[in-house]
Amino acid sequence: MSPSYIGKILSLLKSRKALAVLLVLILIGAAIDYVVGARQEAIIKDREAKIKALETQAFRMVSVDVRDIEETGDIKQNWQYAVTIRIDNVADEPVYISYPEVRAFMQVGTISWMEVPIAHGRAEKKEQMYKLPSGTHPFQRILTIDPKTPYNRYLIPKYMHIKFLIRFSVLPESGFKEGEVVERKSETYIYLKPFWITEKEISAVIDFGETKVPVYMPITGFRNWNK
Repeated sequence: MSPSYIGKILSLLKSRKALAVLLVLILIGAAIDYVVGARQEAIIKDREAKIKALETQAFRMVSVDVRDIEETGDIKQNWQYAVTIRIDNVADEPVYISYPEVRAFMQVGTISWMEVPIAHGRAEKKEQMYKLPSGTHPFQRILTIDPKTPYNRYLIPKYMHIKFLIRFSVLPESGFKEGEVVERKSETYIYLKPFWITEKEISAVIDFGETKVPVYMPITGFRNWNK
């Protein structure tokens, strides 16, 4: 057998070996790509399932409202009302939320609003995350109204028209995690009695019957109070 023939055989074997190695590498790459793709798809589906569950909690299992508003004892000096924000969890399992951020606005024109100061209650501990078992959970806020602020009386004489914007995030039990947070935003409208106007002045233009002049009224409870 001539040396040239032997060389051709060796060259052919080397090329086949190289081809085999290349095929193996391609198969390994394809397998890795499949595993990585399957893993990424599983992560995406798991995240989508978590978000869907959080959305259900945020918009179906949690309700938000203004529970009560009272004049503070020294309101004529500090101009402050004590506001109770109520968050209800109607689900059997607990819901985890971030600290509720609350903003307040007074209607000062036909369609214009002015933001008024509101702060968290002095005795309320501000946490990054709250675990809300099934039931009602109150959060305290302090609303400050400057009596010199001109306001639109809207529908009820003497009363101020106030809007509360309440925002918080619904979280997984593990806490904040990018891509796994759902924001809940609620707007609540109420009528608020100006503390510098007496009950006698209000009773002169509004017929509450035997009912005591209320500090506040939810907008859903409105009727024609004009005399």
